[in-house]
Amino acid sequence: MSKAAIVAGVVIAAGAVWTGSSWYLGTQIQERLDDYLVKTNDYLKKEGEGRISVEAVSYDKGVFSSDAVYTVNMTFPEMSALPQEVLLNSHIEHGPISLSALLRGEFVTGYATASTTLVNDEKTKPLYDAAGGKEPYAQSDRIDFSGNVHSIAKLEALDATFGKTVVKSQPVTATTFVNKDFTKVDMTFDMPGATQLNYADVDFSLENVTGQGSSSKTASGLFVGPAVLNIGRLEIKRKNDKTLSIADFKVDVKTEEVDDFLNLNVGYDLGNILVNDVDFGAIKLNVAFDHLDRQAVEKFRQQAGSLNLTPENIEQQGEQIEQYYAELFTTLIRQKLQVRVSPFSWKTVNGEGSLEASANFDGAGQPEGQTMEDSQFLAESLKKVQFALKADTHLIRDVVSGSAQVSGVKDKEAADKKGDDLASMAGLMAQMSGLGKLENDVISSDIAYDSAMKPEEQITLNAEKMSLQELAAKAGSAVSGTPR
Repeated sequence: MSKAAIVAGVVIAAGAVWTGSSWYLGTQIQERLDDYLVKTNDYLKKEGEGRISVEAVSYDKGVFSSDAVYTVNMTFPEMSALPQEVLLNSHIEHGPISLSALLRGEFVTGYATASTTLVNDEKTKPLYDAAGGKEPYAQSDRIDFSGNVHSIAKLEALDATFGKTVVKSQPVTATTFVNKDFTKVDMTFDMPGATQLNYADVDFSLENVTGQGSSSKTASGLFVGPAVLNIGRLEIKRKNDKTLSIADFKVDVKTEEVDDFLNLNVGYDLGNILVNDVDFGAIKLNVAFDHLDRQAVEKFRQQAGSLNLTPENIEQQGEQIEQYYAELFTTLIRQKLQVRVSPFSWKTVNGEGSLEASANFDGAGQPEGQTMEDSQFLAESLKKVQFALKADTHLIRDVVSGSAQVSGVKDKEAADKKGDDLASMAGLMAQMSGLGKLENDVISSDIAYDSAMKPEEQITLNAEKMSLQELAAKAGSAVSGTPR
């Protein structure tokens, strides 16, 4: 047999294998996509408050590729100018190897790869116009041989008005990984450059925004895990008002489920705060909510989501929102809610201070019908409190001086004097009342409450035992300026 015949045979065999494997994998894809669609909607319902859902419209299967059309339903009353329904076209290449990727010089394998774009119709025309005629949204997906889905999505730069919202945004790129069982979701997004928004006469400016998150499904069906948002600079200005600017703004969120309860930890890092170009330093805040009743939190999310809040109706819905919050925290307190601030720190040019606090509640034994709006319910439910404060008087001086300058005091020396006067007064009041100590220009105070102790020893103030009534008397003397 000639070499040419051998080569021809190999080519024919390879083609047959390619065709057969593509056909076989193509028969599996629709089933996998349907399953993925169900799990996606379940995830969106739980984690996105039901604001977005996806439905399959059509699926045309071929030997080497298939085409699908999906409807995305969106509910955002606060942005009523956005379309409530859009269509997506998805061109799916059957594996085992993507031909289009090969043409780009990439070797991509898997069950399938897909390219998805937004259908250009009367509903989405404003988005195409906002993107300058470019594809406003494009997504590339790959289903690997394990059934995991890898995605890269890009939202084009936009310049548009949606109702009361004006947007001038930079391109956003997001990457997502979802495992085959939809029990793990990883995501990153990147929005470089500057983006401007105007909403209800408030101007927002963001620079260099990035984020990442990872969530895993618990046995109860809840998705928990860490997430981080970084903003290089955030600027907020209300019409005819002051300008707030924050550099190196970071939000760090962690959630976990323990014994069917949810623990939530939120950290804020504000690298530098300017108000009308007056420097207010840097702030760090870490707040933890432990032992959250998961079902109560889920109920609150559903209640709040059902209100369909808009800028026009938020005031009318105010009482309903307050009622939902009261119901939520009443249930959380009955289920032994724990709150921690560790720490809240503030550092200015000349001084710094920190605050650490915690509170443990147990309202299980309180009478039915009482809520957190009842002072007796809160008092009887509060079991332990820890409070520790350290504040440099130079911090007080810087903050008060900055506030005076923002309020209109043009002379910085006069503003600094206001700060010095209040810092001196704060140190004097702390010493006179006995609520704190002043050493080396640092005010400190440590207070603890334990309801399990004898009434005369429930309070520990700077290592001294006392009753609640004695602490209240000291606090009263601080307000009146009478020494104790």
